[in-house]
Amino acid sequence: MPRRFPVAGDLAGLSALVTGGGRGLGLVMACALAAAGARVAIAGHRPEFLESGLAEVRKHGSGVTLLADLRNVDQTRHLVRAAADQLGGLDILVNNAGGGARAAPEELTTEQFDEIFSLNVRAVYFACSEAAGVMSGGGAIVNVASVVGYLVEPEMAAYSSSKAAVIQLTRALAGAWGPRQIRVNAVAPGFTDSPLNAHRKADPAKAEAVTGRTPLGRWGKPADVAQAVVFLAAPSSAFVTGQVLTVDGGYSLGK
Repeated sequence: MPRRFPVAGDLAGLSALVTGGGRGLGLVMACALAAAGARVAIAGHRPEFLESGLAEVRKHGSGVTLLADLRNVDQTRHLVRAAADQLGGLDILVNNAGGGARAAPEELTTEQFDEIFSLNVRAVYFACSEAAGVMSGGGAIVNVASVVGYLVEPEMAAYSSSKAAVIQLTRALAGAWGPRQIRVNAVAPGFTDSPLNAHRKADPAKAEAVTGRTPLGRWGKPADVAQAVVFLAAPSSAFVTGQVLTVDGGYSLGK
């Protein structure tokens, strides 16, 4: 009799929280998780984005919204507990919320630096910590890093450093929580057609520089990253932890 394998990307019966899930890349991730069968909570601090985002998620499956400002640690912790309460447990956490600022390193203000690290690193750390407390039967955490976490991007020194921190945090938590069957992985998107990269794509020379270096010859699509998130969240990747899945069309190969 043939051996039965789990269906890749089947999230039926599981619950997921996506931070920054009201728009952009996070919303596409939330829709992909819902389409795969998960009950999804999207979180953010802008009610108008959550409302429109929820309508999109519900085209694909089940969804709810949660309001929180992840720059506040207490709100971050409460968010994770609230998601578990509303969804009847928490199986998947996707730490997508993040931010950055383009500036020469010597021009970045203290306030900009603190905001980048509070959202991109501190919020991820404490969301993960809180999730570990409610994932009593194990679970999957997917952190959103970036290809610039290990490549040089001079005008995004603070952002790049914060994403490098996310990569190392992912590995450290995977080692700590593996015995509890909590898997922690990350995706590292390359240059994706998203609001974060709108300025670069609008500049013909910069846009060509991206596609010219990318072996696959195009910009990434949000769905490319979202499907990688679904893979890492799904039971079919049950023996994958502490990994960073780079989704960049080969950009980091340095063509």
